[in-house]
Amino acid sequence: MPADDPDPPRKFYDFKSREIESVNAPTNEPQAIPAIDVHQLLRQANSAKPGGVAPTAPPAAPVPGANDVHATLRENVARANAFGLNELKPIEKRPSRRKRDFLFLVITSNVGFGLIALLMGGLSNPIVFVSAIAGIALVNVSLGWVMFFIMDDY
Repeated sequence: MPADDPDPPRKFYDFKSREIESVNAPTNEPQAIPAIDVHQLLRQANSAKPGGVAPTAPPAAPVPGANDVHATLRENVARANAFGLNELKPIEKRPSRRKRDFLFLVITSNVGFGLIALLMGGLSNPIVFVSAIAGIALVNVSLGWVMFFIMDDY
């Protein structure tokens, strides 16, 4: 077997040093901050001619015959009224399907539980008979509660 090769020397990675270009010469003197007089600013703000503000141009006079949005909208409404598009028609109330669906579900479930009570239970098995009668009561009460108190009219 050949001898193991020695590990190469470890490499150290680091960021390259950069020269920082000084734009402003460093000064050791403290910067002089101009004094602000709040009262002078308040007087300027409340005066009729604030100092240092350029005068504004007067608003341009409207060009006669230019597009008038309100006039166009009035014309559109008059045209729609002439065709009767803005007249409201009474909405007919359609019949509710809730009562029909409730009666369908109650009758079919009662017939199903009744057949189970008579054919499977009868007098020979009272547990099945009582369970079917309890199912009829439970379905009637549950469907009534859900259909008329929980759900909206549809």
